Amino acid sequence: MNIFDGFNELLFPEEGVCLFCGNEEEDIKNYICNFCNDKIEYLNREVDLDSPYLGKVIYSLFYNEFIKEKIYLYKYENYGYLYKPLGEVLIKTIYEKNLIENIDIITYVPIHRRRKAIRGYNQSELIAKYLSKILGISLSRENLIRIKHTKPQNRLNRYDRMKNIEGVFKIVDSTEFKNKEILIIDDIITTGATIKECAKILIEEGQTNKVHALAITSGMKL
Repeated sequence: MNIFDGFNELLFPEEGVCLFCGNEEEDIKNYICNFCNDKIEYLNREVDLDSPYLGKVIYSLFYNEFIKEKIYLYKYENYGYLYKPLGEVLIKTIYEKNLIENIDIITYVPIHRRRKAIRGYNQSELIAKYLSKILGISLSRENLIRIKHTKPQNRLNRYDRMKNIEGVFKIVDSTEFKNKEILIIDDIITTGATIKECAKILIEEGQTNKVHALAITSGMKL
């Protein structure tokens, strides 16, 4: 991952450059220019996924066409460097919603090793790593894992999403999570089935005290 980061920094110099559009301005902050920032609709909205395993579940942005496009590019078109501006969006939410106070470990929704090999990275992992570095909170990697290769959730209805995700995750070493408060990172919440299943495994197998979730955006109809 260090090679990947270094390669992207050579291709996309950060100083005064918007990583969303490539615009160059002296006053660019958090890798986002004023033009792109005007297209971002911050919500910092907490949602109830009706799960006994979850504490706070929050997403940062409204799922408008601008964000929809950027997440698609990030996940499927090898725009891996977008973890930086998207990570900064989540950092803003973390502070505004006071999520940082009791978090012991940051982790992320895992993808199957086959999908990661094809894509080259896990989009949620890149953001979680960035948050860990900036916030100074421990990062758990390769401990919450996906043991089954499943159909993409975005192709399924609500019921099939829930069935598709059952028994998919596993904890490798429960001692890392035991009695800890966890923040799990995802890119988009649609029905919440994936987040709920991750939280269930973290509580039941990882013996975690509490699990919170944070995503960039949500396709939920509220």
